[in-house]
Amino acid sequence: MIKIETSSFIPIYEQIKTEIRSRIAMGSLKPDDALPSIRDLASELIINPNTVARAYRDLEQDGLITGRRGKGSFVAPGSSFRAGKERDRLLDRILAGAVDEAIRLGFDRNEIRKAFEDRMKALNPQVRGERE
Repeated sequence: MIKIETSSFIPIYEQIKTEIRSRIAMGSLKPDDALPSIRDLASELIINPNTVARAYRDLEQDGLITGRRGKGSFVAPGSSFRAGKERDRLLDRILAGAVDEAIRLGFDRNEIRKAFEDRMKALNPQVRGERE
């Protein structure tokens, strides 16, 4: 369910949080969906259970998941509203990374804007969310 990069400079608990946030934001995890138990996820990822516990604790503090004593962790019922914000943040992170990289490589605003517009025009109408 969750993928991590052990060679990444991003801490594993942050990678877990990002994966779960993204899945909530994109709707693949919906309110009241059960998350893997801390032990199961730690075993699957071959990591320390405390790492998963830290990620879950942070997500719970953010209001995205909720723990139910004796039952496990679940996507919080009110996460739909926060998921919209997460979705916006996710898109912003993706675009910011691309724009930052383009600027670092020496492209100017007009070149970046044109490339973005050309890329959007090249997409299939269904992918763009438009009707033919």
